Amino acid sequence: MKEDMYVLAHEIKNPLCVVNGYLEMLNNNNLERYKRIIKEEVDTSIEILDNYLEYNKLSLEKEEFDINLFLLDIKKNMYDYLKKSNIHLKISLLDAEIYVNADYNKLKQVFYNIIKNSQESGSRNINIAYQTIGNKIVINILNDGRKCDNIDLIGTSYSSKVFGNGIGMKLSKKIIMLHKGQIKYFNNKNGVTCQITLSLE
Repeated sequence: MKEDMYVLAHEIKNPLCVVNGYLEMLNNNNLERYKRIIKEEVDTSIEILDNYLEYNKLSLEKEEFDINLFLLDIKKNMYDYLKKSNIHLKISLLDAEIYVNADYNKLKQVFYNIIKNSQESGSRNINIAYQTIGNKIVINILNDGRKCDNIDLIGTSYSSKVFGNGIGMKLSKKIIMLHKGQIKYFNNKNGVTCQITLSLE
């Protein structure tokens, strides 16, 4: 726990130091230019704290929903972010209705984290596809960002930033584990693949 708090403090200190530096340089001539940077760094600090708090009080509220509609909802809600980040998100859907019993909002948070971290790794193209194998659904999220030398470390600690924000990926892993599912990462030909496996029962 002490180590986690130390890493958390370090993660928050970095963006706050950036904010402090830009505040010292602020004047009427560069206000608008630095205001955007300051807001982004403050938002990063808030996101880190939110993820940490969420991780330590995590519980699930499951419901049945169609995975096709869920994935389309992800794309719709992230439209502005994807456009701003110049990311093309392709989703391949099956014709059949596939229902999963999961926490809709928590699972949505996992996909948001993965897509955002893909962007932070330099990805410009993200492809989401899935298949059913027996009583399970396997969802693959492929990006064309930087590959990871330490692929097995993703989601294992707060300080693991081989694939974006370590806290966000640790939270994502815990959410999938609470669903009794699996989340794995692989280097692919162009970048990194995140594979999520969930039970259909």
